[in-house]
Amino acid sequence: MINRNLLDAYKIEHGNIKVAIAGAGYISKGLIQQITLLDFIDVVSIYSKTRAPIIALLKDANLPLSIIADTIEEFCDSDADIVVELTGDTEFGCELALATLVANKHFVVSAETDALVGPVLAELFREKDLIYSNMWGDEPGLIKHLYNYADVLGFGIVAVGKFKGFHDSFANPDSVLPWAEKSGQKPTMIASFADGSKMSMEMTIVSNATGLVADVPGMHLAKGTLEDIVGLLKLKEDGGILNQTGVIEVVCGVEPSGGVFAVISTDKPEILDSLSYYKMGDGPNYLLYLPYHMPGIEALYGLYVNVVEHQSVVRPMGAPVSDVITRAKRDLKKGDKLDCIGGYDYYGEMTSAECSVNDHALPLGLATGATLLVDVNKGEPILFHQVEILGHKDGCELRQRFSEMVLEKRRLESIQLKRVSLG
Repeated sequence: MINRNLLDAYKIEHGNIKVAIAGAGYISKGLIQQITLLDFIDVVSIYSKTRAPIIALLKDANLPLSIIADTIEEFCDSDADIVVELTGDTEFGCELALATLVANKHFVVSAETDALVGPVLAELFREKDLIYSNMWGDEPGLIKHLYNYADVLGFGIVAVGKFKGFHDSFANPDSVLPWAEKSGQKPTMIASFADGSKMSMEMTIVSNATGLVADVPGMHLAKGTLEDIVGLLKLKEDGGILNQTGVIEVVCGVEPSGGVFAVISTDKPEILDSLSYYKMGDGPNYLLYLPYHMPGIEALYGLYVNVVEHQSVVRPMGAPVSDVITRAKRDLKKGDKLDCIGGYDYYGEMTSAECSVNDHALPLGLATGATLLVDVNKGEPILFHQVEILGHKDGCELRQRFSEMVLEKRRLESIQLKRVSLG
Protein backbone atom coordinates (compact mmCIF):
# COMPACT_ATOMS: atom_id res chain seq x y z
CA MET A 1 0.00 0.00 0.00
CA ILE A 2 2.50 2.66 1.14
CA ASN A 3 5.43 2.96 -1.26
CA ARG A 4 8.34 3.15 1.17
CA ASN A 5 10.79 4.31 -1.50
CA LEU A 6 8.47 7.18 -2.43
CA LEU A 7 7.87 8.00 1.23
CA ASP A 8 11.60 7.97 2.05
CA ALA A 9 12.31 10.29 -0.88
CA TYR A 10 9.59 12.65 0.35
CA LYS A 11 11.06 12.65 3.86
CA ILE A 12 14.53 13.49 2.55
CA GLU A 13 13.19 16.47 0.60
CA HIS A 14 10.38 17.71 2.87
CA GLY A 15 10.67 15.98 6.24
CA ASN A 16 7.68 14.32 7.89
CA ILE A 17 4.12 14.82 6.67
CA LYS A 18 2.70 17.61 8.82
CA VAL A 19 -0.97 17.47 9.73
CA ALA A 20 -3.39 19.96 11.30
CA ILE A 21 -6.52 18.36 12.78
CA ALA A 22 -9.78 20.16 13.53
CA GLY A 23 -11.96 18.35 16.05
CA ALA A 24 -11.44 16.36 19.21
CA GLY A 25 -14.01 13.59 18.83
CA TYR A 26 -13.85 9.85 18.39
CA ILE A 27 -12.21 9.80 14.95
CA SER A 28 -9.71 12.52 15.86
CA LYS A 29 -8.67 10.61 18.94
CA GLY A 30 -8.06 7.42 17.00
CA LEU A 31 -6.16 9.20 14.24
CA ILE A 32 -3.89 11.09 16.63
CA GLN A 33 -3.10 8.00 18.68
CA GLN A 34 -2.20 6.12 15.50
CA ILE A 35 -0.01 8.95 14.21
CA THR A 36 2.07 8.86 17.39
CA LEU A 37 3.12 5.29 16.52
CA LEU A 38 4.66 6.31 13.18
CA ASP A 39 7.94 7.94 12.18
CA PHE A 40 6.83 9.72 9.01
CA ILE A 41 3.92 11.92 10.12
CA ASP A 42 3.39 14.53 12.85
CA VAL A 43 0.45 16.49 14.25
CA VAL A 44 1.58 20.12 14.23
CA SER A 45 -1.69 21.90 15.06
CA ILE A 46 -5.10 21.09 16.49
CA TYR A 47 -8.24 23.17 16.86
CA SER A 48 -11.66 22.78 18.43
CA LYS A 49 -14.29 25.21 19.65
CA THR A 50 -14.19 23.47 23.03
CA ARG A 51 -10.75 23.35 24.63
CA ALA A 52 -11.12 20.71 27.37
CA PRO A 53 -11.46 17.70 25.02
CA ILE A 54 -8.35 18.79 23.11
CA ILE A 55 -6.26 19.05 26.25
CA ALA A 56 -7.37 15.60 27.37
CA LEU A 57 -6.71 14.17 23.91
CA LEU A 58 -3.19 15.60 23.69
CA LYS A 59 -2.29 14.48 27.20
CA ASP A 60 -3.39 10.94 26.36
CA ALA A 61 -1.21 11.01 23.24
CA ASN A 62 1.76 12.65 25.04
CA LEU A 63 1.70 15.58 22.64
CA PRO A 64 2.53 19.18 23.66
CA LEU A 65 -0.32 21.54 24.45
CA SER A 66 1.55 24.21 22.48
CA ILE A 67 0.10 22.81 19.23
CA ILE A 68 -3.41 23.96 20.21
CA ALA A 69 -4.54 26.82 17.96
CA ASP A 70 -6.75 29.55 19.41
CA THR A 71 -8.28 30.67 16.11
CA ILE A 72 -8.96 29.25 12.65
CA GLU A 73 -6.43 31.72 11.24
CA GLU A 74 -3.71 30.51 13.61
CA PHE A 75 -4.67 26.92 12.85
CA CYS A 76 -4.36 27.42 9.07
CA ASP A 77 -1.17 29.47 9.40
CA SER A 78 0.69 26.50 10.91
CA ASP A 79 3.34 24.74 8.84
CA ALA A 80 0.97 21.83 8.15
CA ASP A 81 0.93 20.30 4.69
CA ILE A 82 -2.67 19.19 5.05
CA VAL A 83 -5.70 20.18 7.14
CA VAL A 84 -8.13 17.51 8.34
CA GLU A 85 -11.68 18.56 9.28
CA LEU A 86 -13.33 16.04 11.60
CA THR A 87 -15.94 18.14 13.40
CA GLY A 88 -19.11 17.20 11.51
CA ASP A 89 -20.17 20.86 11.88
CA THR A 90 -21.00 22.07 8.36
CA GLU A 91 -20.95 25.77 9.25
CA PHE A 92 -17.43 25.38 10.63
CA GLY A 93 -16.44 22.93 7.87
CA CYS A 94 -17.28 25.40 5.10
CA GLU A 95 -15.45 28.23 6.88
CA LEU A 96 -12.39 26.05 7.45
CA ALA A 97 -12.36 24.78 3.86
CA LEU A 98 -12.24 28.33 2.50
CA ALA A 99 -9.56 29.36 5.03
CA THR A 100 -7.49 26.30 4.07
CA LEU A 101 -7.85 27.26 0.41
CA VAL A 102 -6.51 30.75 1.15
CA ALA A 103 -3.61 29.17 3.10
CA ASN A 104 -2.76 26.96 0.07
CA LYS A 105 -2.95 23.69 1.95
CA HIS A 106 -4.47 20.33 1.08
CA PHE A 107 -7.81 19.55 2.74
CA VAL A 108 -9.48 16.40 4.06
CA VAL A 109 -13.18 17.05 4.51
CA SER A 110 -15.83 15.57 6.81
CA ALA A 111 -18.75 13.63 5.32
CA GLU A 112 -21.19 16.31 6.46
CA THR A 113 -19.46 19.17 4.64
CA ASP A 114 -18.57 17.05 1.61
CA ALA A 115 -22.17 15.94 1.08
CA LEU A 116 -23.34 19.55 1.37
CA VAL A 117 -20.94 21.39 -0.94
CA GLY A 118 -18.24 18.91 -2.00
CA PRO A 119 -18.56 19.44 -5.78
CA VAL A 120 -18.02 23.17 -5.35
CA LEU A 121 -15.09 22.86 -2.95
CA ALA A 122 -13.43 20.18 -5.08
CA GLU A 123 -13.47 22.54 -8.05
CA LEU A 124 -12.00 25.41 -6.02
CA PHE A 125 -9.16 23.27 -4.68
CA ARG A 126 -8.52 21.74 -8.11
CA GLU A 127 -8.08 25.21 -9.60
CA LYS A 128 -5.17 25.80 -7.19
CA ASP A 129 -3.68 22.31 -7.72
CA LEU A 130 -4.47 21.43 -4.12
CA ILE A 131 -5.83 18.10 -2.92
CA TYR A 132 -9.45 17.97 -1.79
CA SER A 133 -10.33 14.56 -0.42
CA ASN A 134 -12.54 12.52 1.83
CA MET A 135 -10.95 9.95 4.12
CA TRP A 136 -9.44 6.60 3.50
CA GLY A 137 -10.96 4.20 6.02
CA ASP A 138 -14.45 5.66 6.08
CA GLU A 139 -17.04 4.00 3.85
CA PRO A 140 -16.88 6.40 0.85
CA GLY A 141 -13.12 6.00 0.48
CA LEU A 142 -13.24 2.21 0.71
CA ILE A 143 -16.21 1.94 -1.66
CA LYS A 144 -14.33 4.12 -4.15
CA HIS A 145 -11.34 1.78 -3.77
CA LEU A 146 -13.49 -1.24 -4.70
CA TYR A 147 -15.05 0.72 -7.56
CA ASN A 148 -11.63 1.69 -8.96
CA TYR A 149 -10.37 -1.87 -8.60
CA ALA A 150 -13.31 -3.38 -10.49
CA ASP A 151 -13.37 -0.64 -13.11
CA VAL A 152 -9.68 -0.87 -13.99
CA LEU A 153 -10.03 -4.66 -14.38
CA GLY A 154 -12.77 -4.12 -16.95
CA PHE A 155 -15.77 -5.39 -14.97
CA GLY A 156 -19.22 -3.86 -15.24
CA ILE A 157 -20.42 -2.10 -12.09
CA VAL A 158 -23.87 -3.31 -11.06
CA ALA A 159 -23.98 -1.69 -7.62
CA VAL A 160 -21.71 -0.39 -4.88
CA GLY A 161 -22.50 0.46 -1.29
CA LYS A 162 -22.35 -0.62 2.31
CA PHE A 163 -23.82 -3.04 4.80
CA LYS A 164 -26.05 -1.63 7.53
CA GLY A 165 -27.25 -3.46 10.59
CA PHE A 166 -30.34 -1.38 11.39
CA HIS A 167 -32.40 1.41 9.85
CA ASP A 168 -35.27 3.50 11.24
CA SER A 169 -35.81 6.94 9.71
CA PHE A 170 -37.48 8.13 12.90
CA ALA A 171 -34.81 6.96 15.36
CA ASN A 172 -33.82 9.63 17.89
CA PRO A 173 -31.38 10.01 20.78
CA ASP A 174 -33.82 8.40 23.21
CA SER A 175 -34.53 5.34 21.10
CA VAL A 176 -30.83 4.61 20.51
CA LEU A 177 -29.63 5.40 24.02
CA PRO A 178 -28.77 1.77 24.94
CA TRP A 179 -26.52 1.46 21.86
CA ALA A 180 -24.93 4.85 22.55
CA GLU A 181 -24.12 3.92 26.14
CA LYS A 182 -22.72 0.56 25.06
CA SER A 183 -20.42 2.09 22.46
CA GLY A 184 -19.45 5.19 24.43
CA GLN A 185 -20.73 7.46 21.64
CA LYS A 186 -23.04 10.47 21.72
CA PRO A 187 -26.71 9.49 21.29
CA THR A 188 -27.06 12.01 18.45
CA MET A 189 -24.19 10.35 16.60
CA ILE A 190 -25.74 6.90 16.95
CA ALA A 191 -29.15 8.27 15.93
CA SER A 192 -27.61 9.79 12.78
CA PHE A 193 -26.47 6.26 11.86
CA ALA A 194 -29.80 4.65 12.71
CA ASP A 195 -32.03 7.20 10.94
CA GLY A 196 -30.02 6.97 7.70
CA SER A 197 -28.68 10.54 7.71
CA LYS A 198 -25.02 9.52 7.85
CA MET A 199 -25.62 6.72 5.36
CA SER A 200 -27.24 9.16 2.93
CA MET A 201 -24.30 11.54 3.21
CA GLU A 202 -21.79 8.76 2.64
CA MET A 203 -23.58 7.36 -0.38
CA THR A 204 -24.01 10.85 -1.85
CA ILE A 205 -20.24 11.31 -1.62
CA VAL A 206 -19.74 8.04 -3.51
CA SER A 207 -22.30 9.07 -6.11
CA ASN A 208 -20.62 12.42 -6.74
CA ALA A 209 -17.25 10.67 -7.03
CA THR A 210 -18.38 7.96 -9.47
CA GLY A 211 -21.49 9.16 -11.29
CA LEU A 212 -23.47 6.21 -9.95
CA VAL A 213 -26.95 7.03 -8.64
CA ALA A 214 -29.56 5.79 -6.19
CA ASP A 215 -31.97 3.51 -8.06
CA VAL A 216 -34.87 5.14 -6.17
CA PRO A 217 -34.87 8.16 -3.80
CA GLY A 218 -33.53 7.01 -0.45
CA MET A 219 -32.29 3.74 -2.03
CA HIS A 220 -34.08 0.40 -1.66
CA LEU A 221 -32.50 -0.52 1.70
CA ALA A 222 -33.35 -4.16 1.10
CA LYS A 223 -32.77 -6.66 3.89
CA GLY A 224 -30.63 -9.70 3.36
CA THR A 225 -27.51 -11.63 4.24
CA LEU A 226 -24.07 -11.64 2.67
CA GLU A 227 -25.14 -14.58 0.53
CA ASP A 228 -28.26 -12.70 -0.68
CA ILE A 229 -26.56 -9.60 -2.07
CA VAL A 230 -25.76 -10.79 -5.58
CA GLY A 231 -29.30 -12.15 -5.96
CA LEU A 232 -30.91 -8.97 -4.65
CA LEU A 233 -28.85 -6.45 -6.55
CA LYS A 234 -29.64 -7.37 -10.11
CA LEU A 235 -32.26 -6.20 -12.57
CA LYS A 236 -35.93 -6.92 -11.88
CA GLU A 237 -36.24 -8.91 -15.10
CA ASP A 238 -33.47 -11.17 -13.78
CA GLY A 239 -35.18 -11.66 -10.40
CA GLY A 240 -33.59 -8.78 -8.49
CA ILE A 241 -34.84 -5.43 -7.19
CA LEU A 242 -33.05 -2.96 -9.48
CA ASN A 243 -34.55 -0.85 -12.25
CA GLN A 244 -31.08 -0.17 -13.65
CA THR A 245 -27.45 -1.06 -13.05
CA GLY A 246 -24.71 1.31 -12.01
CA VAL A 247 -26.35 2.24 -8.72
CA ILE A 248 -25.60 3.08 -5.11
CA GLU A 249 -27.28 0.85 -2.56
CA VAL A 250 -27.32 -0.11 1.12
CA VAL A 251 -28.23 -3.62 2.23
CA CYS A 252 -29.61 -3.92 5.76
CA GLY A 253 -29.08 -6.85 8.10
CA VAL A 254 -25.81 -8.01 6.58
CA GLU A 255 -23.03 -8.98 8.93
CA PRO A 256 -20.47 -7.64 9.50
CA SER A 257 -22.40 -4.38 9.45
CA GLY A 258 -19.28 -2.27 8.99
CA GLY A 259 -18.54 -3.69 5.56
CA VAL A 260 -18.60 -2.18 2.06
CA PHE A 261 -19.18 -3.90 -1.26
CA ALA A 262 -19.25 -3.82 -5.04
CA VAL A 263 -21.37 -6.11 -7.20
CA ILE A 264 -19.55 -6.54 -10.51
CA SER A 265 -20.39 -8.35 -13.74
CA THR A 266 -18.92 -9.82 -16.91
CA ASP A 267 -20.31 -11.58 -19.98
CA LYS A 268 -16.98 -12.91 -21.28
CA PRO A 269 -17.00 -16.76 -21.34
CA GLU A 270 -13.30 -17.08 -20.55
CA ILE A 271 -13.56 -14.77 -17.56
CA LEU A 272 -16.71 -16.53 -16.33
CA ASP A 273 -14.81 -19.82 -16.43
CA SER A 274 -11.88 -18.34 -14.55
CA LEU A 275 -14.08 -16.82 -11.84
CA SER A 276 -15.85 -20.15 -11.40
CA TYR A 277 -12.47 -21.84 -10.98
CA TYR A 278 -11.50 -19.16 -8.42
CA LYS A 279 -14.69 -20.01 -6.47
CA MET A 280 -16.22 -16.59 -7.00
CA GLY A 281 -19.60 -18.04 -7.98
CA ASP A 282 -21.49 -18.90 -11.13
CA GLY A 283 -21.91 -15.31 -12.39
CA PRO A 284 -22.55 -13.26 -14.32
CA ASN A 285 -22.61 -11.06 -11.17
CA TYR A 286 -20.06 -11.34 -8.39
CA LEU A 287 -19.51 -9.80 -4.97
CA LEU A 288 -16.40 -7.96 -3.84
CA TYR A 289 -16.46 -6.73 -0.27
CA LEU A 290 -14.41 -5.58 2.69
CA PRO A 291 -15.84 -6.76 6.02
CA TYR A 292 -14.67 -3.69 7.97
CA HIS A 293 -13.88 0.00 7.97
CA MET A 294 -11.58 1.70 10.48
CA PRO A 295 -11.67 5.46 9.82
CA GLY A 296 -9.78 6.64 12.89
CA ILE A 297 -6.93 4.27 12.11
CA GLU A 298 -6.86 3.94 8.33
CA ALA A 299 -7.24 7.69 7.73
CA LEU A 300 -3.50 8.14 8.06
CA TYR A 301 -2.94 6.02 4.95
CA GLY A 302 -5.12 8.50 3.10
CA LEU A 303 -2.93 11.34 4.36
CA TYR A 304 0.08 9.63 2.80
CA VAL A 305 -1.84 9.32 -0.50
CA ASN A 306 -2.92 12.97 -0.34
CA VAL A 307 0.46 14.50 0.49
CA VAL A 308 3.13 12.15 -0.87
CA GLU A 309 1.33 10.80 -3.93
CA HIS A 310 -0.63 14.06 -4.43
CA GLN A 311 -3.85 12.11 -5.02
CA SER A 312 -7.35 12.28 -3.59
CA VAL A 313 -8.84 9.19 -1.96
CA VAL A 314 -12.35 10.11 -3.05
CA ARG A 315 -13.61 13.44 -4.36
CA PRO A 316 -16.45 14.73 -6.58
CA MET A 317 -15.77 14.18 -10.27
CA GLY A 318 -17.54 17.31 -11.49
CA ALA A 319 -21.05 18.70 -11.27
CA PRO A 320 -23.25 17.33 -8.46
CA VAL A 321 -24.96 14.00 -9.16
CA SER A 322 -26.69 13.42 -5.82
CA ASP A 323 -27.67 15.36 -2.72
CA VAL A 324 -29.11 14.84 0.77
CA ILE A 325 -32.43 16.50 1.49
CA THR A 326 -34.10 17.07 4.86
CA ARG A 327 -37.31 15.32 5.98
CA ALA A 328 -39.28 15.87 9.18
CA LYS A 329 -38.82 13.18 11.81
CA ARG A 330 -41.94 14.32 13.67
CA ASP A 331 -44.77 16.82 13.18
CA LEU A 332 -43.01 20.19 13.29
CA LYS A 333 -44.64 23.55 14.02
CA LYS A 334 -44.06 27.07 12.76
CA GLY A 335 -41.46 28.72 14.97
CA ASP A 336 -39.66 25.47 15.86
CA LYS A 337 -35.88 25.79 15.77
CA LEU A 338 -34.45 22.66 14.19
CA ASP A 339 -31.99 20.69 16.27
CA CYS A 340 -28.96 18.77 15.01
CA ILE A 341 -28.36 15.86 12.65
CA GLY A 342 -29.27 12.74 14.61
CA GLY A 343 -31.66 14.70 16.81
CA TYR A 344 -35.42 14.61 17.24
CA ASP A 345 -36.54 16.87 14.38
CA TYR A 346 -35.32 15.63 10.99
CA TYR A 347 -33.37 13.06 9.00
CA GLY A 348 -31.54 13.04 5.69
CA GLU A 349 -32.49 11.22 2.50
CA MET A 350 -30.35 10.72 -0.60
CA THR A 351 -31.85 11.89 -3.87
CA SER A 352 -30.65 13.24 -7.21
CA ALA A 353 -29.06 16.68 -7.16
CA GLU A 354 -31.36 17.78 -9.96
CA CYS A 355 -34.50 16.83 -7.99
CA SER A 356 -33.13 18.53 -4.90
CA VAL A 357 -32.46 21.78 -6.75
CA ASN A 358 -35.71 21.67 -8.75
CA ASP A 359 -37.76 21.10 -5.60
CA HIS A 360 -35.86 23.77 -3.61
CA ALA A 361 -35.26 21.17 -0.92
CA LEU A 362 -33.40 22.16 2.23
CA PRO A 363 -30.06 20.31 2.18
CA LEU A 364 -29.37 18.35 5.33
CA GLY A 365 -26.18 20.25 6.05
CA LEU A 366 -28.00 23.58 6.40
CA ALA A 367 -30.82 22.39 8.64
CA THR A 368 -29.21 22.75 12.06
CA GLY A 369 -30.45 25.90 13.77
CA ALA A 370 -32.95 26.84 11.06
CA THR A 371 -36.33 28.22 12.20
CA LEU A 372 -39.51 26.91 10.57
CA LEU A 373 -41.77 29.47 8.94
CA VAL A 374 -44.61 26.92 8.43
CA ASP A 375 -45.85 23.64 9.88
CA VAL A 376 -44.29 20.51 8.36
CA ASN A 377 -45.80 17.06 8.83
CA LYS A 378 -43.80 14.00 9.82
CA GLY A 379 -42.08 12.43 6.80
CA GLU A 380 -42.49 15.47 4.55
CA PRO A 381 -39.49 17.21 2.97
CA ILE A 382 -38.49 20.58 4.40
CA LEU A 383 -37.97 23.22 1.71
CA PHE A 384 -35.72 26.30 1.56
CA HIS A 385 -38.62 28.76 1.60
CA GLN A 386 -40.09 27.06 4.68
CA VAL A 387 -37.19 28.02 6.93
CA GLU A 388 -35.10 30.95 8.04
CA ILE A 389 -31.46 29.87 8.09
CA LEU A 390 -29.34 31.40 10.84
CA GLY A 391 -25.61 31.56 10.22
CA HIS A 392 -24.19 29.24 7.54
CA LYS A 393 -23.04 32.25 5.46
CA ASP A 394 -20.30 30.32 3.67
CA GLY A 395 -22.48 27.24 3.30
CA CYS A 396 -25.33 29.21 1.71
CA GLU A 397 -22.98 30.91 -0.74
CA LEU A 398 -21.36 27.61 -1.70
CA ARG A 399 -24.82 26.03 -2.12
CA GLN A 400 -25.73 28.77 -4.56
CA ARG A 401 -22.78 27.70 -6.67
CA PHE A 402 -23.89 24.07 -6.16
CA SER A 403 -27.28 24.90 -7.70
CA GLU A 404 -25.63 26.77 -10.56
CA MET A 405 -23.48 23.73 -11.33
CA VAL A 406 -26.57 21.50 -11.45
CA LEU A 407 -28.41 23.91 -13.77
CA GLU A 408 -25.37 24.29 -16.03
CA LYS A 409 -25.00 20.53 -16.26
CA ARG A 410 -28.67 20.25 -17.27
CA ARG A 411 -28.21 22.99 -19.89
CA LEU A 412 -25.21 21.25 -21.45
CA GLU A 413 -27.01 17.90 -21.48
CA SER A 414 -29.98 19.53 -23.20
CA ILE A 415 -27.70 20.96 -25.89
CA GLN A 416 -26.08 17.56 -26.39
CA LEU A 417 -29.47 15.87 -26.75
CA LYS A 418 -30.51 18.43 -29.38
CA ARG A 419 -27.32 17.78 -31.31
CA VAL A 420 -27.90 14.03 -31.21
CA SER A 421 -31.52 14.41 -32.33
CA LEU A 422 -30.41 16.57 -35.26
CA GLY A 423 -28.04 13.85 -36.36
